[in-house]
Amino acid sequence: MRRRSLVVALIGLASLTVLAQTSLSDTASEAHGLHVVSEIKGLDFTLYDNPLPRAPGAVQDRSECENYVIRPVSAAGKLVAAHGWAVTGEAVLGTYRVVSFAGKFEAGTSAHCIVEQGNIGIFNGTKLVALAYAPRASKESIGKIVALDGGGLRVWSGDILSAPVGDIQGLQGDLRLGALATEDSFCHGKVLVPNIYDLPIDKARKILIGKGWKPVASKPTSAPEISSREVGFIKHGIIEVDSCAGTGYAFCAFNYRTPGARLSVTTAGEGDAGKDAPDVVDYYVECH
Repeated sequence: MRRRSLVVALIGLASLTVLAQTSLSDTASEAHGLHVVSEIKGLDFTLYDNPLPRAPGAVQDRSECENYVIRPVSAAGKLVAAHGWAVTGEAVLGTYRVVSFAGKFEAGTSAHCIVEQGNIGIFNGTKLVALAYAPRASKESIGKIVALDGGGLRVWSGDILSAPVGDIQGLQGDLRLGALATEDSFCHGKVLVPNIYDLPIDKARKILIGKGWKPVASKPTSAPEISSREVGFIKHGIIEVDSCAGTGYAFCAFNYRTPGARLSVTTAGEGDAGKDAPDVVDYYVECH
């Protein structure tokens, strides 16, 4: 399904400037002192020199996807919401306020939604100065941004099962949308988690163990509440399985620890280990 961005959604609206005229010229770029670049195939990152337009219609299916929408706290975020867009994330990056926003949601199963017409706006105060988006023919999409503990922002897709697609880093007036960091820092830089997204859990755990994370055995196979799928993980040596959902996307949780933190890893998909091991879709760190 196409996930049109702000830029694509504006095509054909007579009240707005032709898109070819919305990006900044080289001269204007120098005047703003900002340069942006995307190294992610399927996501564009461009300077922008027009006022923020209104959303191209009421945000659809929002009532069933309210958990995807946040209440903006910054002047830039409130401006985006006032123009009819749904704000999905806010963060500070250097001197800029960054806001992710979308124009449409499509409700799916298990309380998940597809985010469409997703964008990331870079604001200087309340002035939109740059925009990241997925062009019309792109297979990528933008759902939200999340601030990284060690600095920078992570961009998550708008897919029904959202996944990280890249990181935005800023340095002296340059903003770069690039590949995911090889590892993320937490707990004021004291804890590191390697990039294990999209890896089967049996491979991901080997990497984690190699980086000092210890599996935490959750329950014995004789526990009355344990599922047959959890038993399958344990029999394959993946003792850290904590729980598995029997419906929906078949999520499973796995627990690890290291001095100063606990790590919960989430997979999606059926299977328990070996060739059919499910892939990592997310993780959460709790600092002690």
